[in-house]
Amino acid sequence: MYATKEESLLIDRFILYPMLLTILNRDLQIFQRSPLKFTQPYVLWIEKRMTEISHELHHIRKEMKAKNIKVSFHRRYEDTSEYNIIVRGYHEVIKYSNFHLRNQAELTLQRLFLDQAWKEPSTGDLH
Repeated sequence: MYATKEESLLIDRFILYPMLLTILNRDLQIFQRSPLKFTQPYVLWIEKRMTEISHELHHIRKEMKAKNIKVSFHRRYEDTSEYNIIVRGYHEVIKYSNFHLRNQAELTLQRLFLDQAWKEPSTGDLH
């Protein structure tokens, strides 16, 4: 890969954060319809986390633009997802394991629940 370690982490976060927003949005809808006695604290917590992730994703996009990095979804297979990555004009198609992406999303959500640092994938690369 043509990206530096820092750029690779940026790319990984760019791929992971929209997944987190999708997961939290689904959970938010479930909590809003749930028969729990107090749904509002859960709804507020999820909305706050979604706002934080959205803001961080905005900063990631700005940083990627400044570093001339472009990432786009290419294709999904049964066990992998492919992304087109362009770093300073160099193009690659990178495969990510869907299982690993899912695990990274789950670990990041666990850190969110525990109010731990969540802005870096715990094991580095998502590959």
